[in-house]
Amino acid sequence: MNYIMLLGEAIFQPNITSWLRPLILALCLVLGIAEVVVVMMQKPQNENIGVLGGQEMDSYSKKNKARSKESVLKKLTVTFAVVLAVLAIFFFITYIQR
Repeated sequence: MNYIMLLGEAIFQPNITSWLRPLILALCLVLGIAEVVVVMMQKPQNENIGVLGGQEMDSYSKKNKARSKESVLKKLTVTFAVVLAVLAIFFFITYIQR
């Protein structure tokens, strides 16, 4: 824990944290809302439940899954979550300095 505090003291000076903390908090808020929107835009995973009953769904979108809208939304979800986690860690480090 002392290493985190030393890292925070070395990187974040008090005059920097006065404007950095509200900026990080605002970015977390915007990313959180964006992540909720992206997750709500995704289709449910159990949409092709007919495959279990013998009805195989072989469509064009299934063959080109890497370029589909669902693939882009999944990548955005993961990216937003990682950036949000990193910003939360930075916010915590700046909070220690108070």
